[in-house]
Amino acid sequence: MNNRKPRDAGNGLLAASFTENTILAITRPHPQFGMVEVTGAREFSEEHDRGIEAQVRAYRAHLASDSSAALQLFSDTPVTLEADANTAGAGLAWTARSAGALSVRFHGRLQRPPYAEITDIEPPQPLPQDTTFEVDGPVLTLRSAALSADATITVSSPTDSVGWAEVAGGYECQAPSGPPTELSLSLELHVNGGLRAPRGGTYVVPVTTGTLADRASQAARAYALGCCALDITEDATCVVTDHRLLPLSWTRDAYFIVLPLLLHGTPGSVEEDVLRCHLNWLFGPARAEGSWMRSHLTGGQVKDPGLQADQQLYPVLELVDFRRRFGLWPSTDLTHWQRGITAAFKDLVVSPRTGLLVSEENPADDPAEYPHNFSTQVLFSEVLSRLGDVADELGLDGADLSRQAGAVREQSKALFRVDTGSGGTAYAYEIDGNDGYRLYADANDLPTALAAAWGFCSPDDAAWRTTMTAAFDPAGPYALAGAFGGLGSVHTGGVWALGLVQELIFARATDDDERDKRVLNTLEELLSEDGMLPETADPETGEWLSRHWFGWPGAALACVLSSNDLRPQPGLH
Repeated sequence: MNNRKPRDAGNGLLAASFTENTILAITRPHPQFGMVEVTGAREFSEEHDRGIEAQVRAYRAHLASDSSAALQLFSDTPVTLEADANTAGAGLAWTARSAGALSVRFHGRLQRPPYAEITDIEPPQPLPQDTTFEVDGPVLTLRSAALSADATITVSSPTDSVGWAEVAGGYECQAPSGPPTELSLSLELHVNGGLRAPRGGTYVVPVTTGTLADRASQAARAYALGCCALDITEDATCVVTDHRLLPLSWTRDAYFIVLPLLLHGTPGSVEEDVLRCHLNWLFGPARAEGSWMRSHLTGGQVKDPGLQADQQLYPVLELVDFRRRFGLWPSTDLTHWQRGITAAFKDLVVSPRTGLLVSEENPADDPAEYPHNFSTQVLFSEVLSRLGDVADELGLDGADLSRQAGAVREQSKALFRVDTGSGGTAYAYEIDGNDGYRLYADANDLPTALAAAWGFCSPDDAAWRTTMTAAFDPAGPYALAGAFGGLGSVHTGGVWALGLVQELIFARATDDDERDKRVLNTLEELLSEDGMLPETADPETGEWLSRHWFGWPGAALACVLSSNDLRPQPGLH
């Protein structure tokens, strides 16, 4: 089984991926285009790749391979390439070493990432490829007028001066003769109108050791702070779902990516600062065009429209969790947060007949078959409940919000409960509030698994147990059988890491030790050497199938392994 992936490093402004002898790409936020990157990947074809699932997946796999590298090291002996966690200045740095001759070759360009989505609603308009190059001794400079961006790649050696030379297809730098030989590489990437310096140090997602909880926690924190939480301005930070394949922001994904910071950050910590800036972004640039949509560019612009009810709730939940964890609101302007919550709730579509939330799309980014989604109602009740505890501080009616939470909870349990046809009941995935319903389970619907932990229902609720048991039954229609089997999604084939996380939540809520042990073993085998999880894997072999970079599942696992209910508790002052 091959579950290795490229290593990652970032400083909250620049994020990069690298392997033993390559630097694949370095990327950063762009105020207009979302992201800009230095890459050696082949161009994504709007004609032959866009909208064709097999081609999109092939392109994503290409981005994880050495063939996409912007910088590649060559030697007649093994090479070591280490990212520098103590980089000073605005760039990211690496040191390459070899016992023999050593050289580095650049082949690449500046570009906006293609945002290679499977369910693309509004593809970005193509931009011209206009990268120009300039060599000044050890400094190779790339410029793009179309992107208003420039990058510098600086090489150095501890033994002698070095410089770039043009070669066929790119540029090359030879290390002074050794042995041993050593080259240091420093990369900076700037855009007009963007920040010039990062917030602090570099986070290298480590090759992890220790328990599963330790490994998942280390990776989740480093990847969130270094590569996902990207600073847009001095006081606004966007959280992308990953920095390589889909560097876009879904409020759902972002909430779970930062949840480890909410669970473990302490007052005055970098976690608190990043979360404050993320909330500034959510209730600022990301609301500039109205409701939170399916996905946003880092500048806050809507990338893919599509109103998903749960994505109007996660920012409010993060705001309330911030207040609970750190004992204060992100700023002293309480009117700003009151207005933000009020505006978010005005965007919610509540059926006057059922009292339940309506959504155009479900949490898997697919069109809803029926208007009411069960997991979204579970989330709605939880948000209302947590908000009710602190709402009075913002001039909102906490008692009324708590009453609404109970009403949503009881109405949902009444309307979603359906006959399974075998003498029992279950909660439908979607309903229309009349007789129409859909029985289904999806790995993206974490609130359904959290229903008992959140007090939406009892762990002994027969309908909930039936719902969850059916979700993980390999003989049923939703889970996949195999040594690495588990819940999947019609959105993407394979067993989903998020589906396994759901099963772990269920096992712990029902004290099912046998299931708990089995799922933990599966997750540990699927984990990469740097503590990350993919979107999907082959249920028979465990081979990663899609998305080598995906911040959500690893972060969710880290949370489940450290908290029974995923509710942040007050931090110590």
